[in-house]
Amino acid sequence: MSEANPINLVQLTEIPAHLSQALPPTPIPWSDFPAECLWYFAPMLVVHAILFVAFCALVGPLPWWQPKEFRRAAIFFGLLLAAGSIFNGLWSCLVYGRLYDRVDYVFGFSPFWPITNSVINETWGTDHGQLLGVTVWQLQLVWLLFASGTWGLTIYLYRSICGRWPLSLRALFPHSSPSSSRT
Repeated sequence: MSEANPINLVQLTEIPAHLSQALPPTPIPWSDFPAECLWYFAPMLVVHAILFVAFCALVGPLPWWQPKEFRRAAIFFGLLLAAGSIFNGLWSCLVYGRLYDRVDYVFGFSPFWPITNSVINETWGTDHGQLLGVTVWQLQLVWLLFASGTWGLTIYLYRSICGRWPLSLRALFPHSSPSSSRT
């Protein structure tokens, strides 16, 4: 009876040299655009809900705030979530993997805060992200373009639906007018 070769566990757990080298970043294909939009929508729905509740808690007790304003605020926050979702899909397909790389990418765009070097350089084991031919400042300018588009689309859609600015100065200061404050 022949002896079976024992399995060497060290060989099984070692990563071959050709696989342990860092792979070049792979851009996200356009076929994943809908999924990238949903990857933003799901977790940011919680953030937008918290912001909406905080907004309502702050302005709700004000005597001049009317109940219909809550509906308008909900429309605004919903539109901001939808626009942010679309722009995250664009960010994922146009920017990620082309201008920077991250090791733990879920979604990379938020209209509330810019991408920073600390986000890119987060480590996962021995791996970390990297900039791909741009500086952090240049990447933040691209973020500013996307954030401006998100807020601009949100305000445009809100004005198209509600016919007014999201939060007008008249709503904040209902009993004052610019001409009455001057003497």
